[in-house]
Amino acid sequence: MITIAVANQKGGVGKTTVTRELAACCALRGYQTLAVDCDPQGNLTSSWVEPDVYEVTLSHVLIEPDIQIGSPKPEPLPLDDAILESPVPSLDIVPSDIRLARFELQPDYLTHRLRNQLKEHGGAYDLVFIDCPPQLGKLLTAALYSADYVLVPCAADAMGLQGLSDLAYTIEQVRKNVNSELRMLGAVINLYKPLRNLSAESRGAVEAAIELVGHVFDTNLHDYSKIAEAPSQKLPAVIYAKNHRAADQLWSLTDEVLERLGLSRNKISAVKR
Repeated sequence: MITIAVANQKGGVGKTTVTRELAACCALRGYQTLAVDCDPQGNLTSSWVEPDVYEVTLSHVLIEPDIQIGSPKPEPLPLDDAILESPVPSLDIVPSDIRLARFELQPDYLTHRLRNQLKEHGGAYDLVFIDCPPQLGKLLTAALYSADYVLVPCAADAMGLQGLSDLAYTIEQVRKNVNSELRMLGAVINLYKPLRNLSAESRGAVEAAIELVGHVFDTNLHDYSKIAEAPSQKLPAVIYAKNHRAADQLWSLTDEVLERLGLSRNKISAVKR
């Protein structure tokens, strides 16, 4: 199992889009894949399923239930209880909603629970993608504790590098204190507009900050409307708009990510880790 945290505390850079599409592409390539919605906004969840489809969410797994007078102390639920099938074969999801925001008020020791639950219940998966919240805090820390790699989406705008140094510092602290194996997978340039000089300049700025991100993927994800429309259909863009240029770019990025992970483009010829 390889776990990838998709993280950038700057909002609006497309973390959820990158998580959803990469997870779907990897599943369609034959990898058993789990997408974990670690953001209380629940946008990854709502892009796959309707709220009435699930009752158990990540908050039930990570947050200790309230103690009832006269009753024994209840335990959080196991991760297995929160896993749902998605509309994509070989892709499961762990949903989230606003209740997960309470995790920021929980004791520090619970930041290890996601890591432990994935180790205990994630063995059936080749790849796990964690959609992280857009701020530094306990939820992001829990995701980084759990991850083997960090993938950083960066918007192709004037603020594309904003907060990267803070994220890099947080990752380094996690390496030193808990997860020494955590590595940077690289940065993805998202929301790219090829006719704007600013987009090329933003990519250049990220490349110049290579010491923060470790690698910049060659594929730029353009700001196509088809990608924005796909969640309303509860499908990834690579299925919803499979003949569109947007799908071509997402498949290209998937190939790059799998290669950087040392995996085959198709699971049939891959060596499972």
